[in-house]
Amino acid sequence: MILEAIRDLQRICKRRRNKKVLVVNVGILPLLIRLLGYKDRDVRCEVLELLRQLTEEDDEGKEMIANIMDISAMIELMSSSHQQIRHASLLFLVELSRSQALGEKIGSATGAILMLIRVKFNHHVDSFAAEKADEILKNLERFPDNIKQMAENGFLDPLLNHLTEGSEEVQMEMTSFLGELILSNDSKVYVAEKASTSIIKMVQSGNTIFRNAAFKALSQISSHHPNGKILLETGILNIMAEMMFTRRIYDELMDSKKEAAAILANVLESGVEHDSIKVNTHGRRLSSDYAVYNIIHMLKNSTPEELNINLIRILLCLTKSPKSMDTIVSVVNETEASYTLIELINNPHEQLGVAVIKLLILLAPHVGNTLVERLCKTRGQPLGLMECPSGTNHITEKQALSARFLAKLPQQNLTLNLALLNNNVVPTILERIFLIQRNGTRTSRHATVYLEGLVGILVRFTTTLYEPQMLFLARTHNLTSVFTELVIKTSSDEVQRLSAIGLENLSLESINLSRPPQIKKTGSKKLFRLPNLLSSRSVETRKMPVLCPVHRGACSSETTFCLIDAKAVERLLVCLDHENDEVVEASMAAICTLLDDKVDVDTSVSLLSEINAIQYVLKVVKEHKQEGLLQKSFWMIEKFLARGGNKSVSDISQDRLLPASLISAFHNGNDSMKQMAENILRHLNRMPTPSATYYSM
Repeated sequence: MILEAIRDLQRICKRRRNKKVLVVNVGILPLLIRLLGYKDRDVRCEVLELLRQLTEEDDEGKEMIANIMDISAMIELMSSSHQQIRHASLLFLVELSRSQALGEKIGSATGAILMLIRVKFNHHVDSFAAEKADEILKNLERFPDNIKQMAENGFLDPLLNHLTEGSEEVQMEMTSFLGELILSNDSKVYVAEKASTSIIKMVQSGNTIFRNAAFKALSQISSHHPNGKILLETGILNIMAEMMFTRRIYDELMDSKKEAAAILANVLESGVEHDSIKVNTHGRRLSSDYAVYNIIHMLKNSTPEELNINLIRILLCLTKSPKSMDTIVSVVNETEASYTLIELINNPHEQLGVAVIKLLILLAPHVGNTLVERLCKTRGQPLGLMECPSGTNHITEKQALSARFLAKLPQQNLTLNLALLNNNVVPTILERIFLIQRNGTRTSRHATVYLEGLVGILVRFTTTLYEPQMLFLARTHNLTSVFTELVIKTSSDEVQRLSAIGLENLSLESINLSRPPQIKKTGSKKLFRLPNLLSSRSVETRKMPVLCPVHRGACSSETTFCLIDAKAVERLLVCLDHENDEVVEASMAAICTLLDDKVDVDTSVSLLSEINAIQYVLKVVKEHKQEGLLQKSFWMIEKFLARGGNKSVSDISQDRLLPASLISAFHNGNDSMKQMAENILRHLNRMPTPSATYYSM
């Protein structure tokens, strides 16, 4: 009966428009709205069709229905699994959305725009529903708030279309909203492709509000590195650089330099080519002295930390080009830029401190001694770089980078080494190394970098052992044992490499520190006391230090840094089996100190043979092709052949792959490599021995 009544009303409404007015005026609308919740699907479908008829071409009827019904109920019907109900509700919504008064109300209904967008993009599921949802969304575009909601829910086309084609007021509103909108990475790419040219034009306009909104939008778009190439093609780098260096608009409400620097840094960090970027109309380029000098000048005189961070980010990008790096090094050497950069370390802004230390680490190999001089003259430094916030074991990025910076500065700089020593940093370093080893590096993502920096600082002290204070420090803290432990008990290649370097530096001093034991002369009277004499000899025998077979004196790991006493040789040999060339080379260099001409080479070769050292060396020749590493390997092999007797010759001769490496080095190596290869081949009877007798005709 209900279904038949509804269909009768539908037929009445189709005849004449005034009949629809009569149907509405009798107060049937509230009843029809209630019937939308009826259990029978056919009833709901026919009610929706009747409501659509009543509102067709009748804005007053639309408003009456909208005032009575809850739009959210329509959204639920639109999501129905029943296709007829879904289509009927969409057709009704199409009609309602045509009303100027109802467009905003539909858009504000909870989830309405989100559900419409979902239906629109599910055209493969229901093409009719997708078409009608698209029509509804187009009708809703008349209202800026609806466009913003669409953008927030991932549908950016309406916003971008109005941004590029709308009136000036609409463009400003859309750009402003785009700058505030949190975009996904995919959305950032889409915006860059569709609207970056229009947004850049707004940045160049004289309208301050326009520029402000455009800067924010570009800042977000450029933060996604894959957009770098797209933005590069629009000429954005030249525009931002010019704004940084030359443009002056004093009545602006925001700092355009800060925004321009951020955008420029974002695009440069994407890896685009920057050598050709012009910074002014005179053709000056970003890699020129002019640009670098101005960046440093701005760093010195600017107060906003955000601008300083962005300026340093630009410099960090420039260091990736050898040409630009040379320019930066030149400017830092010729000006007070080093003071400016060092002073920024003390800035309380954490992000700024991190950025400047990253830059200083890259500059250290080029202007290290200059940076040391400035650092040691700066208040609170270098101790400030070693400070750790009290009451926390958490390792921050700034702590880790600070330690790395101290490790990267010229290691033989005695001024810095003494400054660190006088501030008693070594006990702190050893304590932190112990904590990291005990707790593991997983406790902080910066723990590995921090550990590498701390070990690098320890290595510093082994490079200046000629200074009595450094020698005393190395002995007091038994650095030989520390490095011996670290060379194996770590998961970091860099820690292993540094530890091996530390052992090499210490071992080079062993021959100078190892001395024959001092034996006191026995008085003549004691010679006639046979019982006492025998007793005395027994005591002397017990007190007699054991002589080191290699260094020929009284040795220990603590006082003379002897690798043999420290049992470091076995651990260094294990490192020769490492896949990292640098770890292997550092370990081999440490072992080579035991074959130096100043030590007892014959005994050393014998000791190394007992622990099968030559097999490790032969394996290095087979698996590594780095020139410096091969050179050290050949040097050791030559020592074993010359001093190791028949056993060493036999062991080395049995290696079937060695001759090929030797012949390759003989033909293609440098002069030193050729000579060593020739000597080894001669030992192996693969080359003729030069005759000692010459005949003349």
